[in-house]
Amino acid sequence: MITPLSANKPLYGCLPFGFLLLLALSLTAGSANAEQTLTLTEAIQLATQNQPLLQSLDDAATSSRQAAIAEGQLPDPKVKFGVINLPVTTSDAFNVNRDDQTAVNIGISQDMIPLKKREAAANRMEAEADQFHTEQIATARTIERDVALAWLDAFEAQRKSELYQRIMNEMAAEQKVLISRVSSGGAQTSEVLRLDSQLSMTTDKRLTAQRDERKARAALARWIGSASSRSISSELPVMTNSLNRDAAVTGIENHPMLQNAHQTEKVAQLDADRAQADLQRNWSWEVGYGKRFADRSDMLSFQVAIDLQLDRANRQDRRTAEKLVLVEKARKLTEDKRRELSAELDGALADAEAAEARDNEHQSRLIPNAQARLSLAQAAYTAGKQPLSEVWLARRDLLDVELDHWAILTDRQRAAVKIDYFLNGNRLFKEHQ
Repeated sequence: MITPLSANKPLYGCLPFGFLLLLALSLTAGSANAEQTLTLTEAIQLATQNQPLLQSLDDAATSSRQAAIAEGQLPDPKVKFGVINLPVTTSDAFNVNRDDQTAVNIGISQDMIPLKKREAAANRMEAEADQFHTEQIATARTIERDVALAWLDAFEAQRKSELYQRIMNEMAAEQKVLISRVSSGGAQTSEVLRLDSQLSMTTDKRLTAQRDERKARAALARWIGSASSRSISSELPVMTNSLNRDAAVTGIENHPMLQNAHQTEKVAQLDADRAQADLQRNWSWEVGYGKRFADRSDMLSFQVAIDLQLDRANRQDRRTAEKLVLVEKARKLTEDKRRELSAELDGALADAEAAEARDNEHQSRLIPNAQARLSLAQAAYTAGKQPLSEVWLARRDLLDVELDHWAILTDRQRAAVKIDYFLNGNRLFKEHQ
């Protein structure tokens, strides 16, 4: 299930008005152009619409099905024309009516491929078409996962960049106040220098966030093109997963990647069946009619040819053994894919549990402590016991905690995306598209 975490809904209970205003401004930046924002659901839809990679797999499947029809047919017959036993020496050279054996011949021949061979070849191509289909489903799901993760990366980087800019604006305002108080002795030069260093470090963090956003948008552009340059929606989708061990096992077994591995096994087995069918001998027939001259009788000929498997142990049997080894290889790769998916799911579950624990820690202790420190600093400043700089510092510490919390919330959604990748049918967020 997906629900949006909107900037219009406060994350926490009692925050200072200034911080709430700052957070609201940062999260609603660009809301005037809301129709241009890129939501997670839209990004996923764009990634799988008119996607050349997915369309190429459709084309490959169609190609294999066409080949399957051709493989099930007999080869085309052959028409033969020629001259038989034409003299080329003595006075009879190149004369068609002087020798009894000379004839102008026309005939037809047909190679006969056993039905079992043709069926085996056609079945193998049909299985390959099905393999391209399962590969398309697996690829589509992988694309959706990658797009969702890239969108979340861009979301986090964009939010961080905006909040760092707000912090920098606040620091710049504080710096002006401090500079104006230095001449009157109300502030020390060391305070100005310390704040300038903090401003520089915050600028560095913003530049890093901008770099991360650019890289995330580049990853999005791989799948959705120019739409990746649009502003990311200010609403963070909240995806929840209910998971038990039985669901995990079922999800792995039904995963398109594993289904595609099973289909690869089937193709390998049908390759082996085709090699086994090749043990049957091909044969051919030929009918010819020879026209002779000088009132000689015309001639009719009929021939049958049969393949001789004179070294079957080193030819046909070796090909069959080769295909059987490839079947075993495909089975082992299927088991490896099952283990790989299981390990990835366990990793996603670990990410989800850690993010949930960190979220709880922030909401139960870190955020309240930062809020309490700000309240104490404000009270001390009002009572004349602390300078204004301590209030500004406490506000920035609270903002830093909130920034970390936004990163944790995004991490939770990344983990949910990965879990959904394993458990939610053939499409991510299918019920929401």
